Amino acid sequence: MNFLLEHPEEWLTGLKVITEAAVRYRWKVDRVLHMFEDQIQGDGREMDSSNKDDMYHYSYQRALYEQWMGRPQEAVEFILQAIRLAYKLEMDRYFIRCMALLESLREEATGEQIGRYRMMLEEMK
Repeated sequence: MNFLLEHPEEWLTGLKVITEAAVRYRWKVDRVLHMFEDQIQGDGREMDSSNKDDMYHYSYQRALYEQWMGRPQEAVEFILQAIRLAYKLEMDRYFIRCMALLESLREEATGEQIGRYRMMLEEMK
């Protein structure tokens, strides 16, 4: 934790690893995620491609984490972010994984989230 605070250039890679471990081992890491909330904001528009890849993996794992924690609307927000990044990076395999996760959350998504999802799909045509 101190390492990430002392090395802000590593926050995204570190949070990607932390969320992946949290999902795999069922660790609650809300406190850590809250500490880095400001750095996590955004959808990757101003990042280089390697950071976008890390942001995709973080977003996908964070969606899984939020789903496990019983926060489906938050999970949908992160999966929508992951879908946009997977599409931009032409990561078809990951795009398909995102779509499958979103479908599992669809019933709990808000109308506004579904609307943004549909608009995103229209932009991808």
